Amino acid sequence: MKSFCLIFLLGSLCLSSYSQLLSTTDESIQSKSISIIRDFNYAIQELNKVLLQWTVDNNARNDYFIVERGMDSVHFETLGILKREEGIFHYEIADNNALNGFNYYRIRYADSTGALESSRLLQVNSGKSSFRFYPNPADKMLIVETDVFTNIQILNTMGTVLISLTLQKGVQILDISSLGKGDFIIRAYDKKTNKSILEHLLKN
Repeated sequence: MKSFCLIFLLGSLCLSSYSQLLSTTDESIQSKSISIIRDFNYAIQELNKVLLQWTVDNNARNDYFIVERGMDSVHFETLGILKREEGIFHYEIADNNALNGFNYYRIRYADSTGALESSRLLQVNSGKSSFRFYPNPADKMLIVETDVFTNIQILNTMGTVLISLTLQKGVQILDISSLGKGDFIIRAYDKKTNKSILEHLLKN
């Protein structure tokens, strides 16, 4: 009976140690798989021009970013290489000749061991924009045409949101008389397609 209890106790201890080892291994794998890339997103500035933007973790130790583009999610080519600067956490790069239709983007970087890791994959349709506005330069009113329900923001050059509203499909007139003279940015965001469009606006 004592032998049975001893064997049972030893078996329980081994099982517990094995479970802890698996848990530790899983946590290590999960920790290693966390990307240093944060907020990887894009904006379509005009037809076939895509601006890629991302931020990096404060503890990132990589030396460079390799930005890649593909016509599918398997085959990629290098779009550009950016050197990481100490104290800089926001990066961007423009694809001025995006492929017609869908483009796939990812960022590769070396981790602390020197192995290459990849960011999440972005799928971008650089085709015809569903959002238009005029005149530009504008005075007090801005005419906006959109084919879909769109969230629109007007920002100053410092990135501060000055006007924010949701537009219905069709043609609408926006009162922008509250804006002073100068340069502004219009950001239109379509939640359905997760597409963001950035345009420059000059106010007289």
